[in-house]
Amino acid sequence: MRVERLPGEALDRVLALEAESGPYCWSRADWQSSLKSDDCFELLYEGQTMAVVAFSVVFDEANLLNIAVPVQTQRRGYARQLLQYCLNHYAKNGIKHCFLEVRRSNVAAIALYEKLGFSVIGERKNYYPVAGGREDALVYICRLQQGESEDA
Repeated sequence: MRVERLPGEALDRVLALEAESGPYCWSRADWQSSLKSDDCFELLYEGQTMAVVAFSVVFDEANLLNIAVPVQTQRRGYARQLLQYCLNHYAKNGIKHCFLEVRRSNVAAIALYEKLGFSVIGERKNYYPVAGGREDALVYICRLQQGESEDA
């Protein structure tokens, strides 16, 4: 397995993969914007994309924007491997923290994030649209630069 940056021309491939990942998908415009201005990576296994991820990076902070793994290949460790690679990459490159929001109901993602060292720091009420209403988001942080002063 290897991780590579997603090129801008991967848009159709990324949209196809995410369409298989579950009910809440980014739009074409969301992915176009991210592929142009954010850090986007893919996990490849035997030449096939198994997971994609998008991060926004500002100064010394990263924000996990989206991660997608097709439903038929979920729970096989692909998301964990891709996220672990990215977190290590950012830590080596001076990023101090990584933030993310996750649907309160997404227990599988929450378990993964907590295994990777993320902890809850807050919530956003009615953050995500769902059929018939809105759902809260939990806000998580992972400290990538251990032992540093929090106000440094």
